[in-house]
Amino acid sequence: MKKTFKPLFLSSVMAFAAAMGANTALAHNSHDNQRIVSAGNGVTEIIYALGAGDQVIAVDQTSTWPTQVNQLPRLGYHKQLSAEGILALEPTMLIGTEDMGPPSTLAQLESAGVEVEALPLKHTAESIENQIKSLADILGKEEQGNALWEDIEDSLDEAKALAASYEEKHEKKVPVLFVLAMGGRSPTIAGTGTAANAMIGLAGGYNPAAEQFKGYKALSNEAMLLLAPEVIIFPGSTSNPDMTPETLLEQMPILKQTPAGKSGRVVAIDGNMLLGGLGPRTGDVALSLAKSFYLDQGNPSSNES
Repeated sequence: MKKTFKPLFLSSVMAFAAAMGANTALAHNSHDNQRIVSAGNGVTEIIYALGAGDQVIAVDQTSTWPTQVNQLPRLGYHKQLSAEGILALEPTMLIGTEDMGPPSTLAQLESAGVEVEALPLKHTAESIENQIKSLADILGKEEQGNALWEDIEDSLDEAKALAASYEEKHEKKVPVLFVLAMGGRSPTIAGTGTAANAMIGLAGGYNPAAEQFKGYKALSNEAMLLLAPEVIIFPGSTSNPDMTPETLLEQMPILKQTPAGKSGRVVAIDGNMLLGGLGPRTGDVALSLAKSFYLDQGNPSSNES
């Protein structure tokens, strides 16, 4: 009985181990062979930064970085996705944030067997960390995710240190406004609850508009002067190449009378990085902005992204 049991037991163990090995290999392959549609620039940037960009088959209109994505099909705005256009590409997964949609499209994709991952979206450093770790888990890139967040955190800490040093010496933070002027629309100012306001805070700046309103709002000339920004940020660079500091000041002459306008401290950033969640460039951009706030005073800059 003992002689018969031992070989049978060993055979069972070996079969179980082989099955587990096959399942592990299958799981590994599934991470590497996804056909991903990415909706939201921040999510797209994280996927590429994790080294999984070769699995992305299409992106939304806000996804413009890295440059490789410009060779991929674009499937509309991340809040107005079409199920038909996505399904035609035979994806296995749609990844975006909780503000992508509409819900009917997401439901139709799930019914067709497409895995839909909608990540929580908040304009904070913690949200960036959570998105990176969630995507790293989904894509089997945990080690890369940890390294990516450490790099971002180092830059954010350096930006905080610059702000703290300045505040200790001058007993104040630099007041900064984000001015949205695109597509011929009336310029508006970013208040609380916006990605632009979060970026100002991560760079160690102070947004006086955040104390007065939420979202974006057009302000009177008098209100603009009362806010007295020492630095003005606006979406330019690749997201709005026709908008330069000079063009912005021409469109809003009142800005010339602010401390920022008088000293020429008008800074462009890539506006697309504020859409669909802050991404892996946040650390570098925040640090670059912090330097323009606290080290390069009086030296205008036209591009920080």
